[in-house]
Order: sequence, then structure tokens, then C-alpha cells
Amino acid sequence: MNLDNYKKEDATHYLSCRHAVGRNGRDYFMACLILKQMSDNRLKILVFGERNWKRHDDKKQIKYVESYRVKPKSDFKEMGK
Repeated sequence: MNLDNYKKEDATHYLSCRHAVGRNGRDYFMACLILKQMSDNRLKILVFGERNWKRHDDKKQIKYVESYRVKPKSDFKEMGK
């Protein structure tokens, strides 16, 4: 699998994330693309960016996450109405 072929614009879903430092925390979403559904209800995804940092959209990494943390982009378009 060549990850160079994928760009943030190809993302179909968002991954729910939380950056916690001490008692403080910040919730945010990262663009992602589902690569595979695992047998234990986890997803293998390609995540674009790094944490909630700007100008890091070129970074990509594969993560294995619980399926409830991943939502389709269409859910967010409905919330914006």
C-alpha cells in the first residue's frame, strides 16, 4: 500500500480525538480514511495531520481504533445546517 497516493481531500470520515494535559483537555476531529474493518470491531484507518496542529496535513499515519470513534463526513454536514 502506497500512502503517498492519498491526500486529506480523499478523507471520507473524521476521527474523534482528545488531547489531554493534566486536568485540561481539548476535543477535536482529524480527517481519516477507513482502510479495513477488523474482526474485533476496530478499524484500520489512515489519519491525516498531527494532533490539532495547523499546517501538518501532509503527515499521514495508520492507526487501529475503536469503530465508535470514527464518523462519516456527512454527519458533520448535517450538524452545520
